[in-house]
Amino acid sequence: MKKLFLILSVITLTFSSLSAQDQIIWNQVGIEVNDGYGSDLLDLLDSFYGSIELPDGVSISLTQVYHSDENHRATHYMTFAGTSSGLSELRQLRSGPEYNDYTTNFSKYAKTISNSIGSPVIRMNTDATDGNIAQVWEWRVEDVFAFVDAFNRMTSVWSPDGYLSLGAITGGQSVEGESHYVYTTYSTYQEMLEFGPKTEKEQAAFFNFIKETDAYSAFKGTFSMFNVKTWN
Repeated sequence: MKKLFLILSVITLTFSSLSAQDQIIWNQVGIEVNDGYGSDLLDLLDSFYGSIELPDGVSISLTQVYHSDENHRATHYMTFAGTSSGLSELRQLRSGPEYNDYTTNFSKYAKTISNSIGSPVIRMNTDATDGNIAQVWEWRVEDVFAFVDAFNRMTSVWSPDGYLSLGAITGGQSVEGESHYVYTTYSTYQEMLEFGPKTEKEQAAFFNFIKETDAYSAFKGTFSMFNVKTWN
């Protein structure tokens, strides 16, 4: 019951923000690629997704995990992002003999190990989405509204220069129960290495966010990845 209430809170908060920004939904598929077959997988994806006309506003990206802990199984992620109608239309295109051939060949190079869906609640610096490196932080959040309020107060003082979003994982959660994430992009590897608040005021805002949210959330970890190719 507690988990159901949390999911309903997430959905309520997400839809209550739609008047302020367009809703984007993502479907992220975790992939474990067999050693030495990364380029073969890319060629396979390109042969299928590069040959179909994607619905308006839909993008597909293949990313490779760069930094992670020892328990992070996925080596790559395929992310399908867009509106609910666009993603539904794309799902219809992922059918037929060509798609069957694609899935058969896919199993030669990799296997799917996770499949999750979610959407951003807050998006910032939306004109900086072309960063090729991204980092993700994940939490299990018990008080969604308090967490979002704390995030807003922190970012009013400090936020990264790249694209930044706070979002909710609404389906396909692991047993760890991660429910929310912060996602940010960087243009260069050096920019990622230099990430963090710089001034005393920014550092205070950052550490206040960590201290306050620790009372009603559990940090589940972080990982980084770089973009291999995007189809849109």
